[in-house]
Amino acid sequence: MTTVLPKVVRGLVVLVLLGMLTMALPLLLQGDPAIAVLGTDATPEQLAAFTAALDLDASPPERFAHWLGSALGGDLGTSLVTGLPVATEVGSRLPVTLELLLCSQVLTLAITLPVAMGSAWKPGGILDRIASVLAFVLISTPAFVLGLALILLLAVGTAVLPATGWADPSDPVAHLRHLVLPVLTIALTEAAVLTRVLRADLIATLGTPYILAARSRGLSSWRLLVTRALRPSSFSTVTLVGLGLGLAFGGSVLVETIFAVPGMGRLAANAIAARDFPVIEAIVLFSGATVVLVGMLVDIAYGVIDPRARHVPAR
Repeated sequence: MTTVLPKVVRGLVVLVLLGMLTMALPLLLQGDPAIAVLGTDATPEQLAAFTAALDLDASPPERFAHWLGSALGGDLGTSLVTGLPVATEVGSRLPVTLELLLCSQVLTLAITLPVAMGSAWKPGGILDRIASVLAFVLISTPAFVLGLALILLLAVGTAVLPATGWADPSDPVAHLRHLVLPVLTIALTEAAVLTRVLRADLIATLGTPYILAARSRGLSSWRLLVTRALRPSSFSTVTLVGLGLGLAFGGSVLVETIFAVPGMGRLAANAIAARDFPVIEAIVLFSGATVVLVGMLVDIAYGVIDPRARHVPAR
């Protein structure tokens, strides 16, 4: 508890600073924000209504305090474009993005763990060389290029999967078919990095005396990797997975736009294009809270992986 509390306090400070910075976004527009959004043809009544709706007469700290008070009551504001409550907009898009991200993380680990362990057990072997080449190709390929390549290969070229769009979960087959390409795009990009990191950590761990002693006692290779080497080698991997989950809401904009997935990323892209500040503010603050929460969970995971980490003083 003593080591978690400072992290919670730091996280809250970060969220408060992020909130005040987010509430200053309308002020960054050139001139009057109301005129910049509504145009010069807007009537004084329209400008006054816009200013009142966004509380633009208040300073960023005051705007954040007002927004936070309303948010705690379930009111995130009203979209300037659709006229719907922002909570409704976010609530309808959030499950889509969560499903996309969770499925991609599961596939990422399903690829990373066996490939990294097999490569680390025999460095320079056939599996290691093939995995290294593929990893470097994927790392050097931007996500949007990989997504377009998968569309050409699996949708346009062979018509195995739909190129874009989304299907309701009430039709499981169609839903899964639309889910494959965006999940594969995210998973392959992340797995390439994680595989290289975990492989390097496993090789270093496998050279330690206690692993060599376990190997001399005739412990099977996979049992040695899974029960002895994987746990102390997973700190960097857990960190990267946590960062990937925390930053995924920002990174999902590109993938969701390419595959026309109606998630949080696409909602953010549309809101930015339309200068829909209530939606933008809610998404930015939600993403920031996600990053802080995942960061704290990663710190807790360190203590589970290695109990000695629980006794490291917080800084």
